[in-house]
Amino acid sequence: MILAPSRFFSPESGTETLLMQTIGILDVVLGSGACAAWARGGDGEFRRWATVGLINDGADFLLGLRSRPLIGTKSALIAALAPVPFVAAGLRGLVHKRRGSLSDTRP
Repeated sequence: MILAPSRFFSPESGTETLLMQTIGILDVVLGSGACAAWARGGDGEFRRWATVGLINDGADFLLGLRSRPLIGTKSALIAALAPVPFVAAGLRGLVHKRRGSLSDTRP
């Protein structure tokens, strides 16, 4: 979304392109923070980054659902479904990390 926003949608203005790029920057920052925390093995830090990412993606999903009157049904559906894979990946990561930390504490 940063380098080629037109691959995700057809921007009709520079404002739309800028908005898509800022979303991409946010995703890169949140994802990089979560990956760095995961690599360092800090469960608490990873959970914080992953939770913030999930809140962000969940809010994007909800906004997409509410956007139908503004942008139409097809575009609202695209907007609502776009963050779903990231929500699923975030949830999977949190569940997997939690199971891993629980199994690490067993004798």
